[in-house]
Amino acid sequence: MRTVALITMFAVLAGAFCGGGKPNVQTNPPAAAAKWPAEATGTLTENELAQFVKVLPAFAAALKAANWTPVLPQDSDGPVTTLTSYVEQMNVPGLEEALKPAGSSWGAVRPTLYKVFAASAALNIDAAPPEMVAQMRADTSAGAKKSLEDYEAFKAACSQIPEANKQMVTSHQQELQALQTLGQ
Repeated sequence: MRTVALITMFAVLAGAFCGGGKPNVQTNPPAAAAKWPAEATGTLTENELAQFVKVLPAFAAALKAANWTPVLPQDSDGPVTTLTSYVEQMNVPGLEEALKPAGSSWGAVRPTLYKVFAASAALNIDAAPPEMVAQMRADTSAGAKKSLEDYEAFKAACSQIPEANKQMVTSHQQELQALQTLGQ
């Protein structure tokens, strides 16, 4: 979960701390256009989460065997794009074979990853320190304006995440601790 939080905050704040160059209008959609994949906004069930926790060791082992490490986001990538890319990068060679003995598949794990990561991101954006937001609003530099735009778009995107998903992730933090070690 810490990894998701770090990636989320990196993507939201990249412009403020990296000088925030001008976005390429031709290839980068505006931050307001960012939408979660449909899987991310679906309801996370207790059974789905229990199955996910059960296969998490096999999933982590497959990522480790493939020497998977997440690709860092581009400065121009918004947080939703970054988290979407993060999930999709996990479909590594050998994953299906590793999940099969655990009674799962990438097709079953992928939507749960989206729901868990989106709920985690929503929890993190909900917990953004008001001073940080105030600082972004007060800073008139191009980078800060871009960061504020990304933050507001991401906050709007996170409002689409069911409250029940956030509560489920919060109540199962212990079982989801293994997510912190993915890519290590």
